[in-house]
Amino acid sequence: MPNQFNISQFNITQAYIKHKMPIGGVRAFRVNTSVLSVACGILLLSGCAMGPDYQRPDLEIPEQFHHELQQTDEQNVGLKHWRDFYLDPDLQVLIEHALDQNLDLEGVRSRLLAARAGVTVTDAALFPVVGLDANGERALDSALTSTDPVKEDTFYVAGTVSWELDLWGANRRRSEAEFANFISSQEALNLATISLISDVASRYYEWLDVEQRYQISLNTVELRKKERDLARLRKQNGVISGLQVRQAEVEYQSARVTLPDLDYERSEKANQLRILLGEFTYPLIPKTEAQLKAEGALFPDSFAVGIPSQMLSQRPDVKSAEQALVAANANVGVAKTAFFPKFTISGSYGSESESLSDIFDSQGLTWSLLGGVTAPIFNAGKISAQYDIAQENAKQAMLSYKSTVLGAYFEVNDAMNSFRRSELAIDAQQELVVASTEYTRLATLRYRNGVSSSLDLMDAQRSLFSAELTLSQVKRDRLLSMITLYRALGGGVLTRDEMKAELEKPTGKQQVEEVTNQ
Repeated sequence: MPNQFNISQFNITQAYIKHKMPIGGVRAFRVNTSVLSVACGILLLSGCAMGPDYQRPDLEIPEQFHHELQQTDEQNVGLKHWRDFYLDPDLQVLIEHALDQNLDLEGVRSRLLAARAGVTVTDAALFPVVGLDANGERALDSALTSTDPVKEDTFYVAGTVSWELDLWGANRRRSEAEFANFISSQEALNLATISLISDVASRYYEWLDVEQRYQISLNTVELRKKERDLARLRKQNGVISGLQVRQAEVEYQSARVTLPDLDYERSEKANQLRILLGEFTYPLIPKTEAQLKAEGALFPDSFAVGIPSQMLSQRPDVKSAEQALVAANANVGVAKTAFFPKFTISGSYGSESESLSDIFDSQGLTWSLLGGVTAPIFNAGKISAQYDIAQENAKQAMLSYKSTVLGAYFEVNDAMNSFRRSELAIDAQQELVVASTEYTRLATLRYRNGVSSSLDLMDAQRSLFSAELTLSQVKRDRLLSMITLYRALGGGVLTRDEMKAELEKPTGKQQVEEVTNQ
């Protein structure tokens, strides 16, 4: 095999050694000491990396939230596992089903697997590439140019290796950025999980609220139907006038008219829940308020919310934004290395023979060693512009991170305010229902004894009906505020074992390495 020397544009070969041992003899080879010195220097310098090392920005986060709820740096409700927060056993079954079957979550899980594979692809550049080169050739010279044309066979097999020395740390910065993207994808899975859990819980309690209001309306319709029939009977007996019959009819139809909308809404909420569960038909069995009370508490009694600085380690969206900042910071280093030369080493070691049976004969040994450097000379400002782009991307990632932290802080504040408002509203509404119930009882007695007119009774019944419907909605709002607060505090994040199980789901048989939550 003849010696080869290829120089591409702006490619300067610093060390090139290629030698082939002939079949008929052995040729000595000596390595220039300067080449070894350069190689050793490159290996020693390869420990450095261009670009700034990441440091978490110093954010001036308030020490406390703007609310009187208990705030401590110890365990708060956001650190509870979702099974320890959502205590309704039926809801837990729905959440577990959704985590296993939800289609959107499956897509996020797939993106995380792709991000993990991307880390492997990027890290591969840190190591030499080893391959095998084998070929065979049979050639026949032309009889027009050769007086004795013969067939010639050539067989060649060799191991090859190539390696780009990471002198300026470009590959290490790429690895750093890709790993940050992987962690960001992990936090995206956590965020999707939290969102799915809270959405299932919210749709579930919204559906129960509509079912309860529908049942209240049905009961009211039945009651007013009986009163309308009674009013007609009393009219026939001359006890009341036709006006009072019409009033009873109006109250009956006013209750009936609420049923179609509530029936549509209960079906809509059930469908929304089934979408989250990932099934066309999933049996949903409504519960009465009495059944909910009999099953015990739906949520923990303690609602400590922690301190604002805990958001940096609890909320997946904040952690994901920080990892995007880490990746952008590393890409600045990658862009900076483009100003400097790239060093590569490649070589091969094998055997060449005219006979396949002699391919591994020691006299057919052949090898080569090549060292090269590629340096930029003129690129019309392209590298500088790419470096500027990387810096601006890092700046944008910084602003996005700060914006995410700011939004997270006030989201927790708003959730706390909503939680407190729901507490006050439910107390007041329960008192209104109690007062309306007593008012209806007294109005009924007075009407039956002939002391008051039917107008007083109907007004009392109307007030009670409205109060009961509103109480159901206020209870729903309280449950939703608790869910929102838990979600705002980053509640429901997958544990390490659950994250490992999530990564194993799509692949089934693959053994997945332990993923570290940051």
